[in-house]
Amino acid sequence: MLRSPLLHFLLLGGMLFALQSAWSMRPERPLIEVRRSEIAAGLSAYRSQMGRPATDNEVEAIERQAIDNAIWLQQAFDLRLHEIDSVVRQRLLLNMRFLEGESEQSDDALIARAIELGMDRSDTVVQRRLVDRVQAIVRAGVRARPVDEEALEAHYAETIDRWREPPLVDLVHVYLSRDRRGDATLADAEQLRSRLEAEAPSIEDAIALGDPFLAGHRLRGATPHRVVSRLGPVFSEGITKAPSGRWFGPVESAFGQHLVWIEDRVPARIPPLSEIRDRVIEDWIEAESRKALREHVEARRLEVDVRIVEDVPSDPRVSG
Repeated sequence: MLRSPLLHFLLLGGMLFALQSAWSMRPERPLIEVRRSEIAAGLSAYRSQMGRPATDNEVEAIERQAIDNAIWLQQAFDLRLHEIDSVVRQRLLLNMRFLEGESEQSDDALIARAIELGMDRSDTVVQRRLVDRVQAIVRAGVRARPVDEEALEAHYAETIDRWREPPLVDLVHVYLSRDRRGDATLADAEQLRSRLEAEAPSIEDAIALGDPFLAGHRLRGATPHRVVSRLGPVFSEGITKAPSGRWFGPVESAFGQHLVWIEDRVPARIPPLSEIRDRVIEDWIEAESRKALREHVEARRLEVDVRIVEDVPSDPRVSG
């Protein structure tokens, strides 16, 4: 029972609630310090990714993100997650063994020494893990709520285009290779279509009258994207108005010419909520989780003082 992840979430959720209450009752506002190098790293990463420096609004957003991370980290430290999380403990042990080599000290002693050296606050892997853990508590709280049917229906309506299913097609094509036939490819295709219309052979016999096609001559339940990936955009566009149940073409592709038999079409549709309820619930939970995370950190921001500080030189022997 004590190993149950749900129990851990509930226990940590209770701890977070207690922490929030304690923060709100403190006579002095907690101080959150943000290292200037963290903001600089965010700006540098943005420039590398976007190929340009951040605008004033983007700089503000990056600074806000650094402050938000610092708030989440402080909550993790107040919950003592840096002492009990298994991933953090292994990371701190790795750092200490890199720093001091083989040691006869116990794991707990090494971890205590790592915390004393401030590795729990300077190691980026530890920071990301602690932020994830605290945010997971908030997310778990959202997931534990009963489904609000009215809110779920509203979410489905607001995101209706997200659930649209593309049209599907079942088709067979007879292929005539441009590499094999050269300038005669189109004429050969037109002549073969006339023969197929006159003789009405079986589908398999019709395929045999054309050339081999390595990707196969049939597509079942194919979306437009799959048709494009198999035969190219020109072919996909060429069959949009092809009738069902008779030979159509020639239709060009990057490979040559094709005669197409549409066996079935399923038009695009939006499934009713009852049919995709589980998917919509997961999407709604994700949206509610993002909202809860935003509201949580914004509430904490009003309860703390934030100071941007210059970096203190660190021991270069400590891995980051």
